[in-house]
Amino acid sequence: MTPTAAPISLTSTKMNLGRDQTTRWLDDVILPHAPALARLSFVACVPYPLIPGTLRYLQDSGVSAGAQNCWYRDGAATGEVSAGLLAELGCGHVMLGHAERRRLFDEDDALVARKAAAVAEAGMTPLICVGEDSHVPADTAATHAAGQAQTALARLDPARPALVLYEPAWAIGNDHGADPGHAATVLHALHAALPRHATRFLYGGAVTPGTYTTLRDAAPWDGIAVGRAAQDPHMLHEVTAELLTQAPARHSGDVAPR
Repeated sequence: MTPTAAPISLTSTKMNLGRDQTTRWLDDVILPHAPALARLSFVACVPYPLIPGTLRYLQDSGVSAGAQNCWYRDGAATGEVSAGLLAELGCGHVMLGHAERRRLFDEDDALVARKAAAVAEAGMTPLICVGEDSHVPADTAATHAAGQAQTALARLDPARPALVLYEPAWAIGNDHGADPGHAATVLHALHAALPRHATRFLYGGAVTPGTYTTLRDAAPWDGIAVGRAAQDPHMLHEVTAELLTQAPARHSGDVAPR
């Protein structure tokens, strides 16, 4: 269970930033940190209409743009966006099954599994969100998250890369996330549920500077998802520097991960 690659990181802007705000965020926060973020294979998941512009802004930066959702097939599904179209635009990752999608749109694990299979088939990496809705004991949370992940990845070839983001819904937007012992119990259950899959596991929920180090003292997380910290240049710098202490040294001429 010990990670051998550099930690990875991502963020989702949800619907919090409009077009001009996203441009300023990319200019003022993301691009100045791009060399460091590239070492973390950083992905910025933005709303559908902002994906083409974000991809142009991030071109050759080593930072990737991803989508926040997709539909699982092409054809007549008015108002939806297919995985194939996202791949055509140049997305590398698609977030699926976020707690807000589950709560607001009644998405279940079976639907997330169809979407994940479509994302992988289109040549992209599915980013599958799991986690409990309310603050429950660690064993209960672990059983719930592991069941979600196992179902969501059931249609994937185990050799295809995937990301699983454990983000308990009760921690989103709060001052405090899951304590390290609670999160470690969930991570162990996720590994046990997906022993053959080429999956990396991230934690999200109230992530601030110091969160990753504290979590890693208890369990070998592969990375984190940042929310408000990705909007603040100082916080993003601190979180990025913290993650890079765990990253293998890069040499001049290395190609930034995408």
